[in-house]
Amino acid sequence: MRLAVSGSHGTGKSTLIAAFLAKRPEYRHEPEAFETLGDDVELTEEGEPTADGLRTLIEYTVAAVASRASQKCVVFERSPVDYLAYAAASRSAWRGSSVGEFLSVQVPIVKASLRGLDLIAYLPVSPGGLEGRPGEDGGFRRRVDRCLRRALFDEEYDLLDDRDAPAVVELPPRPDRQLAELLRLTEAP
Repeated sequence: MRLAVSGSHGTGKSTLIAAFLAKRPEYRHEPEAFETLGDDVELTEEGEPTADGLRTLIEYTVAAVASRASQKCVVFERSPVDYLAYAAASRSAWRGSSVGEFLSVQVPIVKASLRGLDLIAYLPVSPGGLEGRPGEDGGFRRRVDRCLRRALFDEEYDLLDDRDAPAVVELPPRPDRQLAELLRLTEAP
């Protein structure tokens, strides 16, 4: 199965994936684009990705999904949909750039790339859950979460109306339950 663990920053994706890989060593890990690209991603003064930064993240993630198309056991840290949510949540931070124009170009690219995934496991921001990193904007984190939820479950961009689209599940709020559910979902038939 080719699965992506999706969610806003600080939801426990890395922790969940590390625990998952300990139980499912046959899986290969594709790290989050931001972790791989680091300083190559342009950010605003507020620390939010710029349009160019998000375009770079989407391009990298779409290419990573395509490059692993023939592999059966891969876990991606983030899906391409995550970066659409970051764009939608960044509306006020982009000076001189239109989020609507950005999304109109990127949505078809992201939709096509989703055919390379079998499952998107969404980790929501939970009220009593993990704290963000010091200096992070909690409001931005929650906006990203709302935008991601709308993209994955409310079909805001019609990303998942294709018969080849991945299944999408929301994982439980408790980390121990998240791992159990992810293990159950990836059991061999």
